[in-house]
Amino acid sequence: MKTHRKFATVIVVACLLHLPYVAFCKHKGDANKKEERVEIKYLVPEANIETVAKRLKLDPDHPTETRVICFYDTDALTLFTRTPKVILRSRYRAGTDQKTGDTTVKVRGGKVEGKGVKCEFDKVIGKDKMESCSLTDENQELDQIQTANKGSGVKRIFNHDQEELRKQANINLDWNLLVPFGPVEGVKIWKDLSAEGLDKVTVERWELPARDGKPKRVLFEVSTKVPVSQESQATEALSKALGITSAEKQEEETKTKIVMDHYAGDHSTKP
Repeated sequence: MKTHRKFATVIVVACLLHLPYVAFCKHKGDANKKEERVEIKYLVPEANIETVAKRLKLDPDHPTETRVICFYDTDALTLFTRTPKVILRSRYRAGTDQKTGDTTVKVRGGKVEGKGVKCEFDKVIGKDKMESCSLTDENQELDQIQTANKGSGVKRIFNHDQEELRKQANINLDWNLLVPFGPVEGVKIWKDLSAEGLDKVTVERWELPARDGKPKRVLFEVSTKVPVSQESQATEALSKALGITSAEKQEEETKTKIVMDHYAGDHSTKP
């Protein structure tokens, strides 16, 4: 009997000794799950793209995937030029037999909530971070996306929940006024690249064709996502990996703004 009691006492003490550790681990895990993340970005000037690509040991012929991407707004950029900005986007993978793509409604510069809504911060190196919340439908029919990219039926590629998210941004919208800005074909994406001090780096290369007196442009964006608590260290590590100095300039406008400006007025296909 005494032996059984001693054994039971040992078990109880062992459990008590481990409880603080278990509680700490659980708390730490919960904290990591709840902590918001920040996407740190840098849009490389065209003159520096080749140098940066070599620094990242990029294989130009073997991207992780190639996408077709399109944005939607009114001719007057009603959604993009307001505060908070509302960005409508579609994407699908090129060169595959997939029958679906994805569509996203993003509110940048404001906090919104809802089922499936994901919020994080966008941080352009050299500028203040900005909160961004989005809702993505990952199973949108490819045929409908391609039709919207030609200027017809844009509303059909965004679901009810995405429409509700847009309403939270307090904007009245006539969906019939929406036109495509793009599509941009052959957008190359490289994922999970390594750089000193960073686990995962993503690169996007966009080639905008010459049109209506506007020259061809190449956009080369490098980014990484980390918990907000690691923002400072990750920004420093990414800057070092890209060879950015304090005096070095990047593109003045964001990638999305450059794309939309490039395709502005190109809506002759809209019925």
